[in-house]
Amino acid sequence: MTDLVFGPMIARIMSNATLPNQLDVRKLAVKGVEISAEVPISSLPRVIDLLASDNGLITVKLDFYIDEQRFKRIDGQLKSRVEVFCQRCLEPMWVEKDADFNLAIVWSEKDAERLPKSLDPLIVGEELTEMYDVVSEELILSLPFVNYHSAEECGQVQGYISADPDAIVDAVEEPKENPFNILAQLKQN
Repeated sequence: MTDLVFGPMIARIMSNATLPNQLDVRKLAVKGVEISAEVPISSLPRVIDLLASDNGLITVKLDFYIDEQRFKRIDGQLKSRVEVFCQRCLEPMWVEKDADFNLAIVWSEKDAERLPKSLDPLIVGEELTEMYDVVSEELILSLPFVNYHSAEECGQVQGYISADPDAIVDAVEEPKENPFNILAQLKQN
């Protein structure tokens, strides 16, 4: 850990190879700690279920501090490269995703309701905060809902209609016979 002195304030910068799973986020906010670390995808079971493999790393930068409104905060950045499935050909593909998030550390749901709309709540109790759960949640929120290879790379391009309106051919359908026509004939008789 490195201490940097800025006038009366001391900022601590921690640089670990991997992020500790459990942290006391309130104390880190009071101390003004910044953490840069890596989280292996294989350590995030909720995320693995959404991916093609558990290969890859997430680079995490977390800034713990108390803001001008006296909220204890975590501002974070995630940089990830994960392997997902293409929804057309169902083959694995790599997706790079960056995400920024702003969390306010609160004790209860009632405290969370008082937060400004720009902040998401991180409700913590007396115990340590599971940071891998926080990283998992933010990564899940940042991943695209549907993933596709580019048209040149995808192995299953044929069989799909082009999104190009000039390439769409209008199919002419013959009018179908109304099944109630028989009832109309019976009613006339």
